[in-house]
Amino acid sequence: MKRMLGNMNHSYNYLTKNQKQAFEKFKKLKVGALFMEQGTGKTRVALELIKTTDCDLVLFFCPFSTKDNLQDEINKWTLDIDYKIIGYETLSNSDKTYVELLEEIEGRKLFIVADESIFIKNDDTKRYKRLMNIAKMSDYRLILNGTPLTKNEWDIYNQMNFLSDKIIGMSKQEFLNVFFKKISYKKVGQRPKEFYKLSDVNIDYLHKLIAPYIFECEFEFDKNEEIKYIRIIASEEAQESYNRKKQQLLNSISKGESIIDQFQNLAYSCFNDKKRHVEIAEFIKKENQIIVFCTLVNEAVNIANLLNCYLITGDTPLSKRSEIKESFKKDNKPLVMTLGTGAYALNLQFCNKIAFSSITFDYAKTEQALKRIKRMGQEKDIEYIYFTSNLGIFNMIFENNEKKRSLKELLIDKINEGSDYFENIL
Repeated sequence: MKRMLGNMNHSYNYLTKNQKQAFEKFKKLKVGALFMEQGTGKTRVALELIKTTDCDLVLFFCPFSTKDNLQDEINKWTLDIDYKIIGYETLSNSDKTYVELLEEIEGRKLFIVADESIFIKNDDTKRYKRLMNIAKMSDYRLILNGTPLTKNEWDIYNQMNFLSDKIIGMSKQEFLNVFFKKISYKKVGQRPKEFYKLSDVNIDYLHKLIAPYIFECEFEFDKNEEIKYIRIIASEEAQESYNRKKQQLLNSISKGESIIDQFQNLAYSCFNDKKRHVEIAEFIKKENQIIVFCTLVNEAVNIANLLNCYLITGDTPLSKRSEIKESFKKDNKPLVMTLGTGAYALNLQFCNKIAFSSITFDYAKTEQALKRIKRMGQEKDIEYIYFTSNLGIFNMIFENNEKKRSLKELLIDKINEGSDYFENIL
């Protein structure tokens, strides 16, 4: 998979050690995956690789919320080749944009960059299918992700398939059969349920297949990190709601019913507690410049209403978010954000403190949130604050995130243990 090289840009000399290693690994390949943590400069590497090719059009695909950040990086490091930045959401929702892209790339020497490639892991989505159609017309492909590969081997199939179906060289079913084990369970009177769990048997073989096309590196952070835990007791109302939903969950487990949504309901009872919001707001009032992440919109709005602060939710326009960021940078007012909107979009290394009003089973969002301040350019020691709970769901989510597992993975591990396990932990 050799490719033609252009003249190496002089800016290569200013790359970091990790960036040079990534560049050298992929400069003779047409495809590659940069699994480089936030702050290590993966976009810079991508731009330098693009400059060495004979492509005449670059398509950058990314979450809509990160388009401005990506544009800033391109402006900073320059790219004298025609390019477009397309949000994954636009690719999914706009037939007009998709058709226009297909027309524009015909006959072009195309380079595709899929940023935050975790957004293309699901092959059932329209965005994945459309991106694959465009990829088939490209000469060069890169995927970028701020989370190293560790324990994401299931997610890697579609990402590698986007680069080239020759890397793994198996159908999805073959991939499952070789690298996963099937777990089945059946309750009396219920249809059998099946799950796939990554097996340790052939994992070294999987890594051998993908290793030539992956570069991983962690961010080498030279400042101290402090973690604080502040316990908040649930209100009587929240406790009663939680106990009702907990019992419903335990009953469903004993019957072999679907329970994923019920775990989310438990988390909602824990984190949508007005007493909790008041106590968190009282603590935040005592802090200087701080970012507060929330999993629920109601939670973020309630806390913000109790503070003199900035607020970013999914309803906040992108242009307004940039304005808020600049204002937040200049004063000590807190910034309250929902995880879904703030985890991927903003570089906030001028701030050194984050508080988590709540947490989610989606550990990737939490990791992304942590890295809003843990980046190149951070000049201070940083502090993370977690508002914990006496309700068991918090510890369950937190411990699962520490192990970098999804809720589904937890259930696969524990479902056969029956309701006793969940009764004890919840």
